Parts: sequence; C-alpha cells; structure tokens
Amino acid sequence: YFIKSVLDPVIRVTETAKRIAAGSYGVQMESHSDDEMGDLVDTINDMSMKISQNEKMKSEFISSVSHELRTPLTAINGWGETILEDLDDQEQLRRGIRVIVKESRRLCNMVEELLDFSKMEDGRFTLQIEPVDLQAELEDAIFTYQELFRQDGILLEYSPGDDILPMIPGDPERLKQVFCNVLDNASKHGGAGKR
Repeated sequence: YFIKSVLDPVIRVTETAKRIAAGSYGVQMESHSDDEMGDLVDTINDMSMKISQNEKMKSEFISSVSHELRTPLTAINGWGETILEDLDDQEQLRRGIRVIVKESRRLCNMVEELLDFSKMEDGRFTLQIEPVDLQAELEDAIFTYQELFRQDGILLEYSPGDDILPMIPGDPERLKQVFCNVLDNASKHGGAGKR
C-alpha cells in the first residue's frame, strides 16, 4: 500500500511533466494530498500555467510585429511599383521616393525596437513625446496609402476641413502607426464598396 501510494502520484506527475514537455502547455493535475507530493503537483501546475501564458504572449507579440512590419513594407512595395510604371512624372517620382525613404526609416526604427524587446517585456517601454501636428501625421499616412489603395481599386477620400488643429503632445511614430493600422484594417475589412 505504501509503495502504491507513493508510486501512483509519481507516475501521474511524470506523465503530466512529459505532456508539458511535449507542448501541452496549461495542462493541470488534481492535487490529492497536502504533503510534499501535493506541493510538487501545485508547483508543476503553476509552471504549466505560466508556460501557457508566456506562449500566448509570444504568439500575440509575433502577430503584432508581423502586422506592424507589413504596413511599411506594403507602402514601400506599392510606391516602388508606382514609380516603375511612370518614370516621367517627376513630382510623383519625388513624392513616392520620399514615402519609400520615410517608411524604410520607420522599418529601421521598428527593428531597433525589436532588438530592445526586453524593455517592452518588463514594462520599461517609453514613448518619445514631443509636440505633434496631428493633421500632418494623418495626412502623411493617407498619402502613404492612397496610391496603394488606388492600385487595389479602392477609393480613399480625405477632406481636411477648415479648422487648423493645435499641436498636441505625442509620439509621432506611434500616431503614424495607429493611422496606418486603421487604414490597413479598413482596406482589408472595410466590406464591399471599395471606398
């Protein structure tokens, strides 16, 4: 009886540990005792839950980074194709090259942020707050996407209105990121109408 009472829980813990090692993160065992074996089961359950949470965070992070990188890459690709189609329009050429240069710099900044991932992980990520022309950031994002939308047969209309918005404190890179994400999502999930 004594051997069975020790051996059965050890076998259960071993099997569960093997399942966790094989990728079944979050799996939990029932604890049937208040002794050292019960403490071991509680510890393994806690470890399993933390691994599961870390895996979920990692997946969400990778998904988020993929989305963030896709936006400037799409702009660079779209403007590159537009420039190749019409090399005679000097104004369009200059505007397109400015977008490509600006989005390339934005990609470099994102890569720098990825290299500094530990700051984001432990909550030390900081914004670069400065006076921002909100309308200029929005119009920059609109200009970046307008040609891409045109190529996809989507009409993007923008009217700035008569009011001049005051400068606000903010991080221009983050605001541009927000505007680009909104436009990117609108193009993918905006429904029919292409407008």
